[in-house]
Amino acid sequence: MRIAIQGEIGSFHHLAAQHWGGDNTEYVICVSFAKVFDALAAGKADQGLVAIENSLYGSINSTYDLIDKYSYPVIGEISERIHQHLVTLDGTTLADIKTVVSHPVALGQCSDFLDSKLPSAERIEYRDTAAAAQYIKKTNDPQVAAIASSTAAELAGLSVLQSNIENDPRNYTRFMVVQPGGQKPEGANKASLMLRTSHNPGALYTALGVFAEAGINLTKLQSRPIPGKVWHYRFYIDADAAGAGLHAVIGKLKNQGCDVTLLGEYIAATTEYED
Repeated sequence: MRIAIQGEIGSFHHLAAQHWGGDNTEYVICVSFAKVFDALAAGKADQGLVAIENSLYGSINSTYDLIDKYSYPVIGEISERIHQHLVTLDGTTLADIKTVVSHPVALGQCSDFLDSKLPSAERIEYRDTAAAAQYIKKTNDPQVAAIASSTAAELAGLSVLQSNIENDPRNYTRFMVVQPGGQKPEGANKASLMLRTSHNPGALYTALGVFAEAGINLTKLQSRPIPGKVWHYRFYIDADAAGAGLHAVIGKLKNQGCDVTLLGEYIAATTEYED
């Protein structure tokens, strides 16, 4: 199985892909979320694994837009508990650090630590956490630190100066797995959809009422602008439902005049993996 991921070996995407794909996985390394989908389009990977939201940082909007653009079915999800660490060259102290490098999401997850312990340090965004760790090793500058996983630190030959520096210990990232031509797995109990309603008062309220009437719980409702239509929005929905009951709801929504796209049906993540 070839899985395209955003980030180097040792990144959180890599760790999640390991948990998803197992030992016989080949990783297609991509520098951005867009490149993950490009790899799928070019046939360079069988599946793509992309972060969709973080419990501290919030939704990753670019992922929603790419799933909509490419229309590759969502076939699964995985939840990773994320531990962020301040990693440095051996012998570096907090007083030495003038710059902290990491992925922007990781920097945001650790803002409390950075504000209190390194308030004067410059924060530089990098393409992923593992690459940031490799950058520290390459520059060999004790004044520069990275935020990354312990695995990334080990692979780069760096030390963990401070462990678990995320703002809250219950820091989770949810990843979605997409596959061109992918099919609903047996036992699917969750789904993701995209909904467009009419631009009229109460349209969204009426649409959401269809889910309530069917007894379907919604775990996510995310609005995104509709390109070319100023102040008009589409809505991404995660629902605890799949199969006939969900399709009946979709039929009712379409009868209301809604535009509904089923992005995928899959098995809800129940295991919370550690980094």
